Amino acid sequence: MRSLYTRKHLLGLAIGMVLSSGAMAASNEAVISQTSAAGVLEGNTATVSQDGSLHIALVTQDGELNDTSVNQAGVWNEAYAQSTGSGNVITVIQNDDWHITDVSVDGEDNQVEVTQSDFFNQADGTIVGNGNSMTVLQNGGMNESTTEFVGDNNSAVQTQLGDSNWTNASFSGNGNSLESYQEGDGQESGLMNVLGDNNSMEVEQRGTANVGGVVGLTGNDNSAYIQQEGASNVFIARDVDGNNNLLDAYQDGNANQFLLQPVVGDDNVVLADQRGDANLIEAPYGLVGNDVLIDIQQRGDENYSFVATDGDSHNISINQYGDLNEAEALVLGNRNEATIVTRGDANYAGIGLDGAANYAEVVQEGDDNYAYVAFTGDQNFVDVNQDGAANAVALTGEGNGNELALAQNGDLNLVDLLVAGNQNLIDVSQDGNGNLVGGIGGGAFAVTGTGGGVSITQSGNDNLVFGAQASSGNVMAVTQVGDYNTATISQN
Repeated sequence: MRSLYTRKHLLGLAIGMVLSSGAMAASNEAVISQTSAAGVLEGNTATVSQDGSLHIALVTQDGELNDTSVNQAGVWNEAYAQSTGSGNVITVIQNDDWHITDVSVDGEDNQVEVTQSDFFNQADGTIVGNGNSMTVLQNGGMNESTTEFVGDNNSAVQTQLGDSNWTNASFSGNGNSLESYQEGDGQESGLMNVLGDNNSMEVEQRGTANVGGVVGLTGNDNSAYIQQEGASNVFIARDVDGNNNLLDAYQDGNANQFLLQPVVGDDNVVLADQRGDANLIEAPYGLVGNDVLIDIQQRGDENYSFVATDGDSHNISINQYGDLNEAEALVLGNRNEATIVTRGDANYAGIGLDGAANYAEVVQEGDDNYAYVAFTGDQNFVDVNQDGAANAVALTGEGNGNELALAQNGDLNLVDLLVAGNQNLIDVSQDGNGNLVGGIGGGAFAVTGTGGGVSITQSGNDNLVFGAQASSGNVMAVTQVGDYNTATISQN
């Protein structure tokens, strides 16, 4: 927690100056200190209400059914309240001008509520144990709020409406939850260094320069939801370690970013929905674990996605709708699948895959499409479907029960293909314009291995095939219908 003693000293100086100048301003200050025990049946309650000018209130309570309430109205409010044991309730309401609240609660049924209105709001916190809950509502100005919990049924609801907002509700254990709603200007909000299970974060930000995220989360069954509407949005998830965690971000605005690095664990779910302008999603080596689900939606403008995973049974889905799209998914491990769907403009799609029983699908609809798929091992199945404009597919591969189907519909189609082994069954169909498949004297179309297959159908315009296929039960069928057909086939 930020130290407020310097501010208090400055306040003392200010009051001294006012009094020495003969000004008749009300120099409020109230100090209440309560301690209880020795045969108590109840014990502590304190109420301070100050109305005008340079307020300060210090309330300290020690034991039993603590209750604190400070209500200060106009000019220089500060309130520090501290409560140590039993049924703590602290409520501070400060109105306009120089607010600061510094709260420290120690044990049992804690509950704090701070409401501050317009200008310099800050609120701090620090609660240590039991049924905690802290609610801060700050209205406008230089808002800041920090709440630190250590244990038990923590919860923080922080709403800041206006200007340079920042929220951080650090946690350390048990049923933590953060719900933050910020509306206006340079907001930041997040979970920092959270330890414990069943943590939850919900943030809604509207305005400009929004930043939200999770930095340092260790535990299982955690969830983080963020909704950002505005410009320059950024979502960050860094150093997340645990299982069954959910990261869900919705960004609607300009210059959106979604940054993951690293997220480690099994059965984690990552959902990202970006709508508008210079979207970016990256996770360079940032997802490690098994049974991870990643779903990315980008709609509009200069989209880019890149995901890398390490582990088994990942399911990656990237869906891009418009403009300068580019998507890559690199998956390592067994039983992984990746799906990319793109519909418009200067598309490129990637996909990688490494281990057994992989599946990849690329579907692109319009404009400068290019798709590249590379697989390495075992029962791979790949399906690429591109519809219009400057299509190209280049597929390498390596081994085992491969099954490929490639279809391109219109414009400058090209397929370049190399699969190196085993029970291949390949079907290429290109429909119109500058078709080519590849091989012999140029790059690719090689298919070298065992069960073979290959059926190529090209329908119209500048068709060429070339080819090669090697050894074992080869079968090849080429059908070309219209225009400058050429076919060269070689099977060994």
